[in-house]
Amino acid sequence: MSIFGTDGVRGRAGEGLLAADSVAKISSALASVLQERENFSSDVDSARGQAVYIGRDTRASGPDLLAQLSGGLLGAGFDVCDLGVLPTPGIAEVARSAGECCLAIVLSASHNPAEDNGIKLLSSSGAKVSDRFEDELSARFSEGVPPAEPGSSGVRDLSGEASRLYAEYLVSCCPDGLDGLKVCIDAANGAASGIAAEVFLRLGAEVRAIGDQPDGRNINLGCGALYPGALAAEVRESGFDIGFCFDGDADRMIPVSGTGGIFDGDLVLALGGRHYQAEGKLPGKAVVGTVMSNIGLARSLEDAGISLIRTQVGDRNVFKEMVAGGHPVGGEQSGHIIFRDHSSTGDGILAAIKLLQFLQGYEMNLDRGAEIMTAYPQVLKNVRVRDKVELETVEPVREIVADVEQRLGAEGRVLLRYSGTEPLLRVMLEGPEQQLVDQLCDDICGVVEDSLGDR
Repeated sequence: MSIFGTDGVRGRAGEGLLAADSVAKISSALASVLQERENFSSDVDSARGQAVYIGRDTRASGPDLLAQLSGGLLGAGFDVCDLGVLPTPGIAEVARSAGECCLAIVLSASHNPAEDNGIKLLSSSGAKVSDRFEDELSARFSEGVPPAEPGSSGVRDLSGEASRLYAEYLVSCCPDGLDGLKVCIDAANGAASGIAAEVFLRLGAEVRAIGDQPDGRNINLGCGALYPGALAAEVRESGFDIGFCFDGDADRMIPVSGTGGIFDGDLVLALGGRHYQAEGKLPGKAVVGTVMSNIGLARSLEDAGISLIRTQVGDRNVFKEMVAGGHPVGGEQSGHIIFRDHSSTGDGILAAIKLLQFLQGYEMNLDRGAEIMTAYPQVLKNVRVRDKVELETVEPVREIVADVEQRLGAEGRVLLRYSGTEPLLRVMLEGPEQQLVDQLCDDICGVVEDSLGDR
């Protein structure tokens, strides 16, 4: 059984798989897999050194988790390097560019509350490790790997150098600068605190920041990408040009217009697809999204002669499709945006910089840029279920879905999928009118509750 969920090992810090003894077992199992790197050439470049880079977000549990995870690696002869507090994409970029680094580890629970934490593994290329690597590590964790003797060396501090390298990389992605632009940011009291403002200041923008005072307990607390309303009010009242909300590990970004309009990753993809095509950099004439991408995105791209390729939810699935098809632009409605010519993972700060480049043709006005896409009303509801049975075998559910799809026709969409971590069925509907979508979603949820509900 895999110890990995949809985005690494995740849970309440200090409990379950993140209890101290379990983390020590993960460390020993990871070290044993890395010692056989020749069997995982897609994850660990054979020419790389013996250093494992570990970075984290601002959660209070991060330093203890770092110490617990380092033991088995140090004992097995690996050089553990602490990158300090750094966005997930920053950890990926620093690891990718360092010849000594064979693997990177992100300690973060992303947009989850401060009480949670997680362990995410990145290959030497900066991308997430393969399913095969995770499966092998899970198997060795379950079997138990004898812990190595404590190492004689300690953890090497690379935090200052890592932050400098990542900031320089981001600045280099915007050669024309942002002189005179007024930018508000919400760092979610997370990993973007400090570094996001520094980057925009270095690019010449005037910057105002909120959610940039982390105390270990306030990450994502009423701020950041999940709560963009606070930044929308700040941008509107301050008269600034644009705002960007990041999440706890800064791998996603939600943009806010000068009038306080809140948008999402679908608009970034719509603008990005057009920009890349105009530059002759969209060889497959396609953008990669997910099953959650709004119909409005598909219609907007179609108007520009661009296809939308949908994958299952998760930036790992998006990236796989981007690599397989040679597509440079992809991402999720939630704000995970990947530009393959720059990075192998979602990068919130980079996405903000790229969006500003896309808006040059719209007088740097996000509201004007947003006119290229009309988002359809979308509703997502969860129904707690007793069993995750094949939905095609449940006749009442199959019939209600067919009825709703027939009623919506080409102007709507129905998607039912089980949660990967909870006993929930997610019911998503899109359609031309909010009231209609809400009613039809309630109709489906009612039938699901009667047929599969946990009550």
